[in-house]
Amino acid sequence: MSLATELSDSTPSALSRMWGWRPSFRSGLAVFLGAVATAISASGSSIPSLWGDEAASVLSAERSIPSLFRMLGSVDAVHGTYYLFLHFWVQAFGASPFSVRFPSAIAVGIAVAGVVVLGSRLGGIRVAAFAGIIAVMLPRITYMGEEARGYAMSTAAVVWLTILLLHIVARDRPERRLWAAYAVGLAACGYLFLFSLLIVVAHAVVALSQRRPAILRGWARATLGGILIAGPVIGFGIGESGQIAFLANRDSTNIRTLVVTQWFGNNLLATLAWILIAAAIIAWAVGSRRNRSWFDGADPDPVSGARTPALVPLAATWLLGPPAILLAVNSVHAVYSSRYLSFAVPAAALLIAWLAARIRPRILGIGLLVAVVSASSISYLSERTPFAKNNSDWAQVAQTIQAHARPGQGMLFDEGSRPSRATRLAMRTYPASFEGLTDVALKTPWYDTSNWHDAVVPTTTVASRLDSLYRSTKTVWLVEYRLPGAEADTYDRSMLAAQGFVVVAEYPQHTSVVLELTRP
Repeated sequence: MSLATELSDSTPSALSRMWGWRPSFRSGLAVFLGAVATAISASGSSIPSLWGDEAASVLSAERSIPSLFRMLGSVDAVHGTYYLFLHFWVQAFGASPFSVRFPSAIAVGIAVAGVVVLGSRLGGIRVAAFAGIIAVMLPRITYMGEEARGYAMSTAAVVWLTILLLHIVARDRPERRLWAAYAVGLAACGYLFLFSLLIVVAHAVVALSQRRPAILRGWARATLGGILIAGPVIGFGIGESGQIAFLANRDSTNIRTLVVTQWFGNNLLATLAWILIAAAIIAWAVGSRRNRSWFDGADPDPVSGARTPALVPLAATWLLGPPAILLAVNSVHAVYSSRYLSFAVPAAALLIAWLAARIRPRILGIGLLVAVVSASSISYLSERTPFAKNNSDWAQVAQTIQAHARPGQGMLFDEGSRPSRATRLAMRTYPASFEGLTDVALKTPWYDTSNWHDAVVPTTTVASRLDSLYRSTKTVWLVEYRLPGAEADTYDRSMLAAQGFVVVAEYPQHTSVVLELTRP
């Protein structure tokens, strides 16, 4: 028997009998690895400075409910459900970096537990264990587990929606309430993050694998119902698509982004992972029995006709289908960002685990597992460094201001950088360090605008305000964005010089510089 045939013939039921595992053990394994995933993602999550996208989350969450809904009518409606959740979380637990990121770590744990359940159901307990361990450490998963964004939650929702669908199709005559639950669950995925609705491409594999018209009709109706329920967020997403027009000016679909950074984080892991994923797909395709559909994982139940969908085609479609669709759309309208496809990364864990769990000798499969985890740890460690989030150094800026500035002194910020790098967000994300300082250029605070940014006055107004401030202080602080090796010259220094301000101290940061200016 060839290796490919041996791999494809190992059905979940046969593996379960072979290893003698009980359902209670599977549940315990799912809970255990889910808890480990949460702990690992949460560990060190407060080290990196908050960055632009997280600032959008935190500042949106800190608005009042009426203010939040007013903002969502203009921007970020596709993240509205997450912002609403985070609003109540921040009310209860504060807005420290660890606090706002911890819900994502919890969501990652829920997602990993679901990966274990999927692996057990589709491939057996060995696949379940391997998939769970791999998912715990995959860089995209550990990254979104320490980020104050909704990607981890949408990933968890997609995983468990897939489990629900498998439960539905395994029944002889699924009740309408189950299809209704699927429709609501699909809509919930869309509200958590719009592009996670693309999971329907992989779910079509599950429905087709049954070869039962009633199942296919039920799934199609439920899918249509879910999309209709998600209609408002789809409409807002289309209406606010101009928000991501900046993607057209970025090389977001280059080979390195698609192959490495999208899910795997570093070259070593990406090379190893893609080799294993390709081997799994080829082995399954070659070894599939002639009398079995490529979509099927086991013979149908003699009573209900239900079939266990094959793991490999389901996971392969889950992993590769959504990117293909987004790439096609991106050729017409810029929509592609690697983080938008975070919900597909569990499929990579399942594919790698499927191969590693079945390869012989078993010690080789375990060696592959260790290699994947070891390569993943490279990215894990780099994710938990101070400037890991888009090189943001706001935490360090805040520490510098807190150490040197005094109450009553003025604050100015570089307003020329792009919104996600605006240096004034250091003050908004680490407000305690700026207490007592005067924001000289502030016109309207973010919570009274139609977006999550402060509105500021022109430099001519800043000059007159500095004259007024002179009565109480002679010192003003300026934070400018500065790339390494470049000059920080975007702020109107000539205006400051005309007001008599001279630089008396300079505190270089990672991607910015803090300047102390005084006048006699």
